[in-house]
Amino acid sequence: MTSRESYFEPALNAAHPRILENVAQVHAFARVIRGIPIPPRVQQRLDRLNILRAVRGTTGIEGTELSEEEVDLVVESPPGDAPLGPGREREEQEVRNAEALMRYVGEFLEHNPAAPVTEELILEFHRILTQGINYLHNVPGRYRNHSVTVGSYRPPSIGEEVRRLTTEFIRWFNTGLPTHWDPVLRAIAAHFYVVSIHPFGDGNGRTSRAVESFLLYKAGVNVRGYYSLSNYYYQNRSEYITNLNRVREQGIFNLTPFVAFALQGLVDELEQVHTEVLGEVRIIAFRDYARESLADSFRLGTPAGQRQLSFLIGLSNGSVSLRELRSGRHTLSHLYRNVTTRTLTRDINALKRENLIIADGDEIHANLGLMTRFTA
Repeated sequence: MTSRESYFEPALNAAHPRILENVAQVHAFARVIRGIPIPPRVQQRLDRLNILRAVRGTTGIEGTELSEEEVDLVVESPPGDAPLGPGREREEQEVRNAEALMRYVGEFLEHNPAAPVTEELILEFHRILTQGINYLHNVPGRYRNHSVTVGSYRPPSIGEEVRRLTTEFIRWFNTGLPTHWDPVLRAIAAHFYVVSIHPFGDGNGRTSRAVESFLLYKAGVNVRGYYSLSNYYYQNRSEYITNLNRVREQGIFNLTPFVAFALQGLVDELEQVHTEVLGEVRIIAFRDYARESLADSFRLGTPAGQRQLSFLIGLSNGSVSLRELRSGRHTLSHLYRNVTTRTLTRDINALKRENLIIADGDEIHANLGLMTRFTA
């Protein structure tokens, strides 16, 4: 445990080549992703995917192991329902609270884009995250009044010490050295300090990651909606804990190891989001290209052309086998319900000649690789 005097005297090598490179990559990815035009429907789907991953990650780190499908089931169900079944009410409430917090952050910053981190905000985050759950020695939105131990780490003691350190952290964070750091570094540092002060009886990890996500969102690293590093921390939980402890074990907090770890994760996560966004754009571009190709061959105005276009639009998200099409078991089968097998074969051959589909044995794929012709 570090002394009071050195608690807010961190060492952070912000000029370390790896940190400089990763900060630049983070801002570059975020800028490019924000600049790619995508339809609102795709935007909403990506935002939802980010939220599901973040909810699963931030609850999973604390031991609530749920699949993305289970998280989705809870988020989609009305309050009061028990979609996971008897005995899992606490898990369901943790998911609902985490999702509510993420919605709150997005709406709050939409109306208060320059809002700083405050004690009131941290307390509100904690209240949202732990409300309706009977955690031992925890009151939602209230500081703890008992000592705690986190593994081998013993956070500051109780009552006034916790309040004093939280107040000092807010003052230092908003007026001291962190004001000279890049906003991404500030977000990661805030995460470290909140979880290390450990101001609450429970929910400290989730609250600290909420503060980090709030600051990333505010910094513009919101990549098409709410974004969080929780999924990365969850996937690398052991390394996450190790890097937190490495910083705590030093006399003066050296934030560099934890910041470097988190930054690499942020780069990796944004690269994945970038790939997903480009994948959506590629599908949209393919559908437009297919429409133009059929129009150029004067088939678009015919029943066959309309059928082929509908087939390509439906196919661009996956693949289908001829057996599935003929048996009526695929969603695209309705296009060929009232025509002969010969018509189906004729359509497939026509689309092959246009190079719009690829046949791999019985399996048919949209030729999305065509879109590489139009990229640098």
